[in-house]
Amino acid sequence: MSTIERIRNRRNAKRDARAIERALSSAPTQSMRNEIAIFSQQRVF
Repeated sequence: MSTIERIRNRRNAKRDARAIERALSSAPTQSMRNEIAIFSQQRVF
């Protein structure tokens, strides 16, 4: 894997992590937060 690919992958992983954090903080119910948490745990970064 090239250096550029590693930088790109790291940037994408950080972007996804920020999106998940935003979704968790704006979810109206605990059950929705649980669903988001399960989804995010199954993702491969």
